[in-house]
Amino acid sequence: MSITVYEVGPRDGLQNIKSFIDTDVKRQLISALYEAGLENIEEVSFAHPRLVPQMSDAEDVFTGHGAGLVMNRRGFERARIINVKKINLVISPCETFSMKNLGKPHSEVVHDYWSFMNGYPKDNVRVYISMAFGSPYCGEITERRMKGMLKDAALFGNTVVFSDTIGVGSTDEVHKWVRMARDENLTPALHLHHKGDESKPLQLIRAGLMSGVTQFDSSIGGLGGCPFAEGSGANLSTETLVRHLNTWGIDCGLKETDLNKALKIVWKIQTANAIAI
Repeated sequence: MSITVYEVGPRDGLQNIKSFIDTDVKRQLISALYEAGLENIEEVSFAHPRLVPQMSDAEDVFTGHGAGLVMNRRGFERARIINVKKINLVISPCETFSMKNLGKPHSEVVHDYWSFMNGYPKDNVRVYISMAFGSPYCGEITERRMKGMLKDAALFGNTVVFSDTIGVGSTDEVHKWVRMARDENLTPALHLHHKGDESKPLQLIRAGLMSGVTQFDSSIGGLGGCPFAEGSGANLSTETLVRHLNTWGIDCGLKETDLNKALKIVWKIQTANAIAI
């Protein structure tokens, strides 16, 4: 089985750091990740600079190769101006989180996406379902609600990414959501957070592997956390994911030691931010 490690550090990892990181440092990090052998990287977000200041230099950071997160028409237009082809979208079964993260209830989010994404190549789109395993605002996610989310996701992309935004997912839910995604002819992927213990997301990784999932998000150095989600923990680190996949004898095309250069840049960013605080 060949596994795709999808790196989200440059976007999801950095967005929550308050001290602005120099544009050149961001580009150095992205370059180091490509040098390590990663082929799929979410490089930037086209969020409003007032809401996510860390991503205000997205046009200057983007290398021309990776993906960009888009949350509205303006963000999509910015992405297309600099020829971003790989687009990530986000929806959520939790209406409170949808309002916090996107400023609109889910139905309006879908209508907004349709107004500019209709006709865009679905192979170039990943649709994230945030709070897919539960929310501090609305509790557990029902099968009926998830089925509706998957049908909406299928309007825009061929890949759906189940995001455990606050680190509460179960292996049973992984198996169930993956099966439901396939029922909608969607390729399932996992994006996992934790609250200081990476053994929990690793259990969900194993559950995903058992269900045939071949795409897993991770963030170099474990950077990350959603600024609009109460209790959002860190991302599963890329080095941990790669180390365990290799130990399990699963081909991901990466070696943990190849990530050292990128990790050194992460440590510099973390040190500078700690001093700034």
